[in-house]
Amino acid sequence: MRFGLVVGAALVCMLVSSLPARADDEKTQPQIPTCSRPLGAITIVDGDRRGWTVYDLQSPQKLLKLYVQKSGCFTLVDRGTGFDAAQKERELEAQGTLQRRSNVGGGQVRAADYVLVAEVVAADRDTGGSAVGGIIGGIVGGPIGGAIGGGLRTRDLEAQAILSVTDVRTSETKAVEEGRAKKTDVSFALGAGGGGWGGWGGVVGGGYEDTPIGQVVSLAFLDAYVRLVNNLGALPADAKSVAPERAYQTMRATKLRKFPDPGATVVRSLEPGMRLYPLGEKDGAWWKVEDENGNQGWVKNTDLEPLR
Repeated sequence: MRFGLVVGAALVCMLVSSLPARADDEKTQPQIPTCSRPLGAITIVDGDRRGWTVYDLQSPQKLLKLYVQKSGCFTLVDRGTGFDAAQKERELEAQGTLQRRSNVGGGQVRAADYVLVAEVVAADRDTGGSAVGGIIGGIVGGPIGGAIGGGLRTRDLEAQAILSVTDVRTSETKAVEEGRAKKTDVSFALGAGGGGWGGWGGVVGGGYEDTPIGQVVSLAFLDAYVRLVNNLGALPADAKSVAPERAYQTMRATKLRKFPDPGATVVRSLEPGMRLYPLGEKDGAWWKVEDENGNQGWVKNTDLEPLR
């Protein structure tokens, strides 16, 4: 009995050591990229293909926030739990509950320039215990061989993650990048593990640190983020300054005039609710605008309101 156990253990060591090296040992894992300046403000949302749910993983937003924060490539704006808490503070201010000079109120929330959309298409291939466990079970035999043969298995874990960036003002997709990761894990199904994932020290959670498939998905997202940052270097330093001016509409009947003067020639009459696009030129309260038919002229900004 003792001899069989020793032989079984020796065979396990020999066979495991002869297996191919883990994929994440064969190549250097990607590192979080760093930027000399933020490319804009960004918020993170879950995409339509939420493949992480198949493997009992939580939303990858915490993971991606960590990547973004450590890279310095974007300024994070919260639209989740933190934002909800901030809104409660504004409600308290509106009720007169906060202390004087708290400086909390409207017009302070930073707009996001971009939205980072996260999606996962993952494949978890389990080859079972036949390749290695079957050999050991056949050689050792008996209950020991059966236990080892049924417990040892090889797992070929793969994950494909997709990150895309959408411009908030124009809804243009600025980039779509795919990241891939693969890790071969040899483990005992009866309890032994391959060690903890020490990448983030428990900060991320959600299964991304303490499960094999979570670790692979983390690396796939990192691969996608590295590619994304490399392809977004041409983004403008100030996204809002190069975006088209927001549209306005007339609040009341007025005139579109050729020059910024109440006595100037009328280009056309404007009815309430007509959409106009500021062209950037201003003369006091007069704005140069263009209507949806391409007519250009001047109108008083007191007759306009932002189009919601």
